[in-house]
Amino acid sequence: MKHEPLVGCHVSIAGGIHKVFDRGESVDCTAIQIFTKSNRNWFDKKLEPEEIEKFKAAAKQSSIKAIVAHTGYLINIGSNKEATAQQSTNSLLDEIRRCQELGVKVLVLHPGSHLGAGEESCIKQIAHKLDHVLEQSDGTVTIALETMAGQGTNIGYTFEQLKEIRSLCKHKRKIGFCLDTCHVFAANYDISTEDGYKETFKQFDAILGLEHLKVIHMNDSQTKLGSRVDRHAPLGKGYMKLETFDRIMNDKKLIDVPKILETPSDPDMKLWAQEIALLKKMVGA
Repeated sequence: MKHEPLVGCHVSIAGGIHKVFDRGESVDCTAIQIFTKSNRNWFDKKLEPEEIEKFKAAAKQSSIKAIVAHTGYLINIGSNKEATAQQSTNSLLDEIRRCQELGVKVLVLHPGSHLGAGEESCIKQIAHKLDHVLEQSDGTVTIALETMAGQGTNIGYTFEQLKEIRSLCKHKRKIGFCLDTCHVFAANYDISTEDGYKETFKQFDAILGLEHLKVIHMNDSQTKLGSRVDRHAPLGKGYMKLETFDRIMNDKKLIDVPKILETPSDPDMKLWAQEIALLKKMVGA
């Protein structure tokens, strides 16, 4: 029996969070990524019991097999500004609790930016803040630290940095990783060639462990290898090749990892529907 690939896109929660399943199914998703609230706010109104119940009922009936959440963009637990770091920590804890209420098991997080304070102190602070929020959670949610492009003062553009964060955490059992194809390419991991792909995932496994890979963001790159600039492109329309995504879709070691598109799309998700169909067609081809 053919294994159905876990592939999809980031789906809007507009009009009610339970509607994400219908939206995802409309473009043939088997996996989706969502925000649990507005991604531009620190906090949002509490989820009502009725909302939670509708979400869980829709999840049970849906053909979508995997759902992950992504934190809002204001969060920076690595900030050297105390007020921002504290607000970020509180917001992250709120997002974890929303995931707990909804039954979402994975929450993707950009590790943070040091804003000029230096990478080492920032890495230690990120680990400390992660421990703080995980100590107050029920243990059902895994935080997936995302690989970054290295733009500005962002932390997480090398596998070694992500390893150091996890190693410093007391609650490392609930720390995993999200690999973004555009970001690693921009950070100078050349996954666009067969040899480069093999070497990159060999390094990932040796340094971070493939067993800790919870999500893959499937994005082409508008910028060249090693640019350290984060600009997503539609699949096959950037500096990476379609063969890269073909390798991912046919890599048996990655078969159970949800693969989520964050490529540019239109409001009706027609471009995502085409890309999802393309990715599914690659499997076994």
